[in-house]
Amino acid sequence: MRYRSVIDMHVVNRMQAFGWQPIVGAIALVIVLAVGAIVGSQGPEARAGMYLGMTWNGAIFAVLGPMIGYGFTSMGQYFPLALGMGLTRREFAAGVSLVFLANAVVYAVLITIGKMIEVATGGFGLQIRFFDVFYTGTGPAWQTLIQTFLLILAVLFLGAAITAAYLRFGQALLWIGGAVLAVLAVALLAALILIDGFGRGLLELLTLDWGSWMAVIAAIGVASGAVWLLLVRRTQAR
Repeated sequence: MRYRSVIDMHVVNRMQAFGWQPIVGAIALVIVLAVGAIVGSQGPEARAGMYLGMTWNGAIFAVLGPMIGYGFTSMGQYFPLALGMGLTRREFAAGVSLVFLANAVVYAVLITIGKMIEVATGGFGLQIRFFDVFYTGTGPAWQTLIQTFLLILAVLFLGAAITAAYLRFGQALLWIGGAVLAVLAVALLAALILIDGFGRGLLELLTLDWGSWMAVIAAIGVASGAVWLLLVRRTQAR
């Protein structure tokens, strides 16, 4: 199988493949460190409050953010190119799956190492949070490794599945999908306002234990991957 050609497509632009992510991530980390130094100068109480508040610090998406678009790029940009080069859909699917898996492994390991250093040094001596956050897991390092891996892999396959569906069904998919999301949003808001106890139940749902959330993320990834593999066989390049 010539899946190696698909991998080469994804890494031929080195800055896009694995250059910008660490650069932008380093810039975000420097900004967070600067914030930590400024707030830390206000005293222990300010540092403690900042450390707690930074549990939901989204700066880590400077690293994870490009992963959101990587799945879209794989189908939207490289799928037509692969078919034009004479690669089969099976070879393309195999190559992209390996690319997604490698990205998930590498970034999960890097973020876990960053978290271990951050925790061991007390937030780099400034009580800041960059790696040890809600989105990548605030539990033990092994949880962060699993959570980050599953999150990246699910997002990559979800992006690829959405793009494949767009290529297969066209703009009708966007209109129908947007309409469905709008109806769901209105229904959710109405339920929060009109149904007693709905908000409490929703909060309990959102505060599931770590293992349950990992199962949800894994299910999203598996479903997205299955849909993507199904559509790759039937999608025409545009």
